[in-house]
Amino acid sequence: IMRMFWESHDPTQYMGQGNDRGSQYRSGIYYFNEDQKRLIEASKAAYEKQLGKGEIKTEIAAASDFDKYGGLWYFAEAYHQQYLSKPGSRPYCSAQPQGVSLAPFDSWCPEDLKEKYQPALPESFWKKHGPVRGCSIVRFDNEPISESSY
Repeated sequence: IMRMFWESHDPTQYMGQGNDRGSQYRSGIYYFNEDQKRLIEASKAAYEKQLGKGEIKTEIAAASDFDKYGGLWYFAEAYHQQYLSKPGSRPYCSAQPQGVSLAPFDSWCPEDLKEKYQPALPESFWKKHGPVRGCSIVRFDNEPISESSY
């Protein structure tokens, strides 16, 4: 998940992506336990170094922090769900993937978490289905990806 998250957008943009500006467009990832927090922070440090273009601005916070706001999570309206996969959608490219792959898991993952969280997807998956620089998020239809495809 961390690889797809970092590679699918420009996490150095503050409070927006491309022309979409405001807190509702910010990059954010929220954890539920200490392992998740450590994995997020370690992958962020590695990706920030790899990008070499300044600080990653992604908001990283405990999901429980939102209890102070009533603990509510809001889904977008139905017409925004899977928007870019719908016929007739306008495939704009505000996310702007940077074309930089997250370093191999073993190079940034805390030693005591490596065995428990070892990624299951092979490099062949990423070569075929991973984000590439620019407008690349909508390269395929919205059908499930079969294991035999990579």
